[in-house]
Amino acid sequence: MWQLWLTGIIGIWLFFSPWIFNFANNTGAFWNNLIFGLITLILAIWAGTKAKNSP
Repeated sequence: MWQLWLTGIIGIWLFFSPWIFNFANNTGAFWNNLIFGLITLILAIWAGTKAKNSP
């Protein structure tokens, strides 16, 4: 279960890193981090709900 938490944290980190490291003006890197951060976070949440509901 800790792996799902770590994956969620990585997704959040990817999403916010353009502003933290101040590279939001680099369009390619900005959108890459935004999209893959959201995908990673959504998949971590989805996997967490599946793991919680399984017997």
